[in-house]
Amino acid sequence: MFVTAPHTIGLLGFGRIGRALADYVESDPDFELGYALVRSEKDDLPGHKQLTDPARLADRPVDLVVEAATHEVLADLGETVLEASDLMVLSGSAFVDESVEQRLVSTANANDTDVYLPHAALLGMDGLVDARHALDSVSIRATKAPDHLDFSYTDELDPGDVAGRTVLYEGPVRGLCERFPRNFNSHAAVALASLGLDDVRSKLVADPSADSADHVITASGDGFDLEIVRESAIEGVTGEYTIESIWGSMRRALYADGGLTFL
Repeated sequence: MFVTAPHTIGLLGFGRIGRALADYVESDPDFELGYALVRSEKDDLPGHKQLTDPARLADRPVDLVVEAATHEVLADLGETVLEASDLMVLSGSAFVDESVEQRLVSTANANDTDVYLPHAALLGMDGLVDARHALDSVSIRATKAPDHLDFSYTDELDPGDVAGRTVLYEGPVRGLCERFPRNFNSHAAVALASLGLDDVRSKLVADPSADSADHVITASGDGFDLEIVRESAIEGVTGEYTIESIWGSMRRALYADGGLTFL
């Protein structure tokens, strides 16, 4: 009987997303958690699966490493990961710094590894990629409660500014990701898949009464108009759908599902 080896996964970060993905991996017999890079030892993670020294990443090859940390971690450690493993990027806001994308792609090419950017919280990225050459405009409107926004990267905005439904930002995706890099990685992914960080427009509406994270993507080109609406329950800065979506992207990247292949 022919038995295939399980798909091995590494994680950069072990917060809410990292823990959820580790649970998915450990509950699937076709997957195995190789390691999780953590800043300090975790009681809910076996000791041999904890990695605290980033310098050892290149010595621990796995099939796929999922960056579930921050844009700073991706910028610092992405190249080291790509020396030994494929990398799935969740902190797409890191690509606001164009040198980060250039460094990661260059390292991947040199080591015959791959960089993946999942659609995560949003839908329709495949359609935007397919129609990229024909797109005239792409925009994204996001509505979240201010409690689900991380204001720590911006000096010009404060949760106290939000007394009612308030437009906090309207402009290029690049500017939104600079102000809220933990919240709108999916906007960066949509922009990179279509017209770019400077030509795709984002609008952020903070609504204290919102109990979900809502996104509306609109795109138009010669002879077509698209509208994609997504509403998801949210905890912290991450919606519930996001984690389900990332797990699906991981499986597709590793060709872990039998049957039809959806492209």
